[in-house]
Amino acid sequence: MSKNLAFFIVVNALLIGLVFLTRERRKLNNLVLLCTTVFLTLSIVETAYRNFFKARKPYLVKTNNSMSFVSQQPLGLQVASPGAFSSTEISPSGDTIYHANYTITSDSIGSYRFNHRIGFSNPRSPDSGIVFLGCSFTFGEGVDDSASLPYRVGVLSNRPTLNLGSSGYGLHHVYKIFQDKFANADNKGKLFVYTMIPDHVLRASGIYEWSFGPSYKLAGDTLTYTGSLPPVNHTIAYYSSLFGCFSFIKDMIVNFQNRQNAKRVSAAEYQKAYWMIRRMDQYSRSTGGHFILLFWDNVSDARDPNRYYRQLLTADLDRLRSDGVDMVNVSDILDTSDPKYYIPKDGHPTAAAYDSVATFLAGHLNSSK
Repeated sequence: MSKNLAFFIVVNALLIGLVFLTRERRKLNNLVLLCTTVFLTLSIVETAYRNFFKARKPYLVKTNNSMSFVSQQPLGLQVASPGAFSSTEISPSGDTIYHANYTITSDSIGSYRFNHRIGFSNPRSPDSGIVFLGCSFTFGEGVDDSASLPYRVGVLSNRPTLNLGSSGYGLHHVYKIFQDKFANADNKGKLFVYTMIPDHVLRASGIYEWSFGPSYKLAGDTLTYTGSLPPVNHTIAYYSSLFGCFSFIKDMIVNFQNRQNAKRVSAAEYQKAYWMIRRMDQYSRSTGGHFILLFWDNVSDARDPNRYYRQLLTADLDRLRSDGVDMVNVSDILDTSDPKYYIPKDGHPTAAAYDSVATFLAGHLNSSK
């Protein structure tokens, strides 16, 4: 018996007992009866929701060798420590979605350490020739080290690569890492590849409670670092659902708030995104490097909050291209709507998808030297 079910049984039993004990005090009894009826009805709805209607999501198996995350400033979150880890995702039915091995190393970025996944190493060229920035699409969630996009590009181009992608990161993380490590460095001959997905702009706007990280203010064409994004909480949902006991109430309110937050994201956030990417390209050029925006323009479904801003995002990307930013659309390489390129029930790219993109990108990078 689950703790929630036990809680509902105990509380309902107590309320029914109170109805019996107060039967001679009519007004109080009516009030207790009303409370009992409401709580009993909500308990039945909640039990049905948990067992039959609530979407069951895949989950990661927790073991002594699982990768974990810790709070870190200024990036918000990062992998807890270097080392070799395994990651296994299981479907609600109990089937294994993927089993992957991750090797994490540590690097110095400004005044802080950043734990990130290994890239391809070429002993004859110890310096990182190609730097990859982004989220889990760059990290390579769900595939082994040697199947990630940075690693495959390194193998195919025979150049060392640095994988600075991390799960949940957005454009704000990418820009902060670039600013702290590369903006004022000598980047002669270095290539930068930022793998962007549409959701990166919304993550940088701070609408998600899980997307912590740095915040920037745009004034004209100047970006100013302002510290950390304000935390997102769902206090109303928490208290309205009796401290989370009635998850169907909590989920309804949270989903509604998330949709409304997405709709309220201003066009200024897309202007900010434009200037972040534009600045990375400019800094790369001025320090001897070359910047490439790899846009993974995957097709979204009706639940994707990014659908409200597709036109804004498309306009800013077209503007970047007209400004001379080297851009590659993944849809020009493979069919981004084809399910075979994504891990079933997970959504991250498969090893085959990374290999196809890496094959194209290796040739593109060589021509961009």
